[in-house]
Amino acid sequence: MLNFFSPRRRPLLIILLLLLVILGLVSWLVLSTPAANPVSTAGNETKGGLISFTPGPSVGVLPTGPTDPLRQSPTQPNLTIMTTLPTTVLPGATSAILPTVAPATTNKPTEVPSTVASPTLTTPPAYPGLIPYKIRIPAIAVDTFVERVGVTRTGTMDVPKNIWNTAWFGEGGYKPGQIGNAVIAGHLDAPGSRAVFWDLDKLKPGDSIYLTDPAGNSLTFGVIELKTYGLSEAPLENIFGPASEAHLNLITCSGVYSRSAGLYNKRLIVYTRLIA
Repeated sequence: MLNFFSPRRRPLLIILLLLLVILGLVSWLVLSTPAANPVSTAGNETKGGLISFTPGPSVGVLPTGPTDPLRQSPTQPNLTIMTTLPTTVLPGATSAILPTVAPATTNKPTEVPSTVASPTLTTPPAYPGLIPYKIRIPAIAVDTFVERVGVTRTGTMDVPKNIWNTAWFGEGGYKPGQIGNAVIAGHLDAPGSRAVFWDLDKLKPGDSIYLTDPAGNSLTFGVIELKTYGLSEAPLENIFGPASEAHLNLITCSGVYSRSAGLYNKRLIVYTRLIA
């Protein structure tokens, strides 16, 4: 019977053990190191997944800058890029477009002659908000127009027609400045191009967002926090629903772009609060 632990064979045993350790380390490094180009194998890409695409006939020529929605051409590229959160209109959001005002009441105490009416008591209306026309975010060099959108046939918030414009959820949502969560969305990228909210993830708490309506009235919002959610994990009521203050939430794509699904798997939400 062979004795592997004999003095003669100890150097050979040590060499075998060292080879096993080296092979184990090499295997661990190979398995733990991410693939150099996962896009080519999985067909998925992180931020900028659409930039390498060439716009096809269904998209047409993409705009190179913002367009005024009040003077917008009726023929715009047919963008089908999903930018916003899949959602239906939240219950109660439709009624939030305009503030409710309590009807005037007239009190007639018995000791007052019926021919003399008492002062009318009314509830003062909340700030009605504004219809956003332009948005400016100096921290990321955004200065563009705001389109007004609603819900698509599939129950999702619609997207801007121009990749350099933003879109306000105005058909069923809150106005910026109202008590509640107003929402403005923008594209992250498009086939062969970056888009208006490419740098949205660079915002920091305290950064300012300025909105202006067609008459020149303006509101200022301050960034509170940035959060990223999976499509099925986003708290829709916190994004689109009621609130105790006037909030403005900005949305764009995030995460990994799936070529097979044609969308990103996450959404970035920038939460802001009215400050002026």
